Amino acid sequence: MNEFKEIETYITEWIKEVSILRPELGGHAICPFASKAKYKIIQCNSKDITVFKDYDVVIYVIEDHFSLEEVQKWVEYHNERSKIWSFFEDCASYDTYIQGIKTNNGKYNLIIGQPIEKLRKFREKLAKTSYYTYWKEEYLQEILQEDYNLIQTRDSNPVKSSDLLNQEKINESTNAQRDQ
Repeated sequence: MNEFKEIETYITEWIKEVSILRPELGGHAICPFASKAKYKIIQCNSKDITVFKDYDVVIYVIEDHFSLEEVQKWVEYHNERSKIWSFFEDCASYDTYIQGIKTNNGKYNLIIGQPIEKLRKFREKLAKTSYYTYWKEEYLQEILQEDYNLIQTRDSNPVKSSDLLNQEKINESTNAQRDQ
């Protein structure tokens, strides 16, 4: 198996892991929309990151010798350059957890890019659930950044993330019928 295929297989398995519904998270997955997202995995130098409009998520596998601080600087650089995408680090040397469940991939330095508009839509849906109540405040602020205020306005009637996925299908069907 070539090197990129190994990387791609590992990251695909990690995506499956973060998509599992977990009782420790009130029936939510670590990343509730990961399993349904249209994604692309690209191995590149951190300076060569570009956006791909046809994807919900692009996972850039970058230089493996970078420290957390170096990866964070590249994330900041790309966030400053893009007004329509948001970038996040997933550093091999920095483990992150929600309720004791490891959230990062643990093997590769990644920069994860998502269109801001879609990301905000998913965050708004999750804010109406109990999803964010399982996160530590510091991690929540780090990940949500300017969308942190969404949790302040969340609905007091929580639903499970599996219900959100079903609602996504209903919304897509309704929108398709309306557009005809």
